[in-house]
Amino acid sequence: MNFYELAQERYSARKYKPAKIEEEKINLILEAGRIAPTATNAQPQRIYVLTGDEALKKINEITPYAFHAPLVMLVCADISKAWKNPFNGRNSAEMDASIVTTHMMLQAKELGIDSVWVCYFDTEKVKKKFNLPENIEPYCLMPMGYAADDATPSPRHSQRKPLDETVTFI
Repeated sequence: MNFYELAQERYSARKYKPAKIEEEKINLILEAGRIAPTATNAQPQRIYVLTGDEALKKINEITPYAFHAPLVMLVCADISKAWKNPFNGRNSAEMDASIVTTHMMLQAKELGIDSVWVCYFDTEKVKKKFNLPENIEPYCLMPMGYAADDATPSPRHSQRKPLDETVTFI
């Protein structure tokens, strides 16, 4: 399958089989995140792989949108390590974490593992429950696993604006 087909086929899975993801597949997914580009190659991403019963219980208590997946990637970044734009002062941590998440999400799909990108959670609760250092900022959760047999894409999945609404050639 080529990249375009992979990107089209991938959807936000919200229902998973209880089967665990194989360690070698988890490592490939993490490796895809490791090689993702980041601003000035600072690599501020910090990924917490939630697989243990206690960790999964905590994240499911914080948000209903972990969907009881057998694995949840808690994608964070060290804001003290990220590049800062000298023109507007913006910190690249969130952007870098997003690029890393995208790489992992697409690698997972290539391996037959489904996922969903989740931002609906209280970051302060996550920081407290997982004892994150002050400089580590959580940006998203990525529940993942093998989609349940009755899992389906959202009806909005294939609704895309035409390019002329989102792209301008200058």
